[in-house]
Amino acid sequence: MKLQKTTLIGLLILILLISIIIGHFLPPAGILATPVVISVMTGLIVFTNVDFNIFAKLFLSYLFIGLNDIGTKLYAGGIHDMEGIGWIHTLLFIGLIPCFIMILIGVYQDKMSVAWVKIVSVLTFILLIYIHLEVFETLGVHVL
Repeated sequence: MKLQKTTLIGLLILILLISIIIGHFLPPAGILATPVVISVMTGLIVFTNVDFNIFAKLFLSYLFIGLNDIGTKLYAGGIHDMEGIGWIHTLLFIGLIPCFIMILIGVYQDKMSVAWVKIVSVLTFILLIYIHLEVFETLGVHVL
């Protein structure tokens, strides 16, 4: 499927906003939908025929996965304690499994990049996810 860059970014922002709104007004459904939402966004980024290079696709994937995680932690309904953050992280990791598989398939199918760029881009994606989890681990936790 061929999409323009602005159409793809607009669709991703729309999916992200709908996910955050559903998470705010229907708290369990928003958190439970995290694996589906981040998988759909990653699939759109990696498999639509947009003229982004592989590094840009992986950075966009991280960006929207991270924004979904931040939106869930800040705006999902209920009081967030460490157990709630554990559930959010569990569902995030469940969603990251198909995302990572899609990314590996997309990197393998990319004919425009050389091998070292592919390896560096995948390692950069993993590093960005790790840094995100370290920095935003307890974002939104309600401390009594």
